Amino acid sequence: MCKSSLLIWQQNLVGRLESALGRPLVPADLNCIAWNGIGQTLTVQTQPLLRELRTHNLISNVFRTRKIVSQEGNGVI
Repeated sequence: MCKSSLLIWQQNLVGRLESALGRPLVPADLNCIAWNGIGQTLTVQTQPLLRELRTHNLISNVFRTRKIVSQEGNGVI
């Protein structure tokens, strides 16, 4: 899979999914994934990748972008 064609937040979520699976994603895995640009989430929706998540005892099929709180603590960046 060519990560360079993804946005930064998508690359981060793919990295987290790959870490959870213990392997790099392959192009066929993209058919199992849905993106939500507004919520900046990656959702594993279909088999066989969904089955693989369950095999690894992952309880969620949704990977969300982590929000970063500013140093001053007065908002989300």
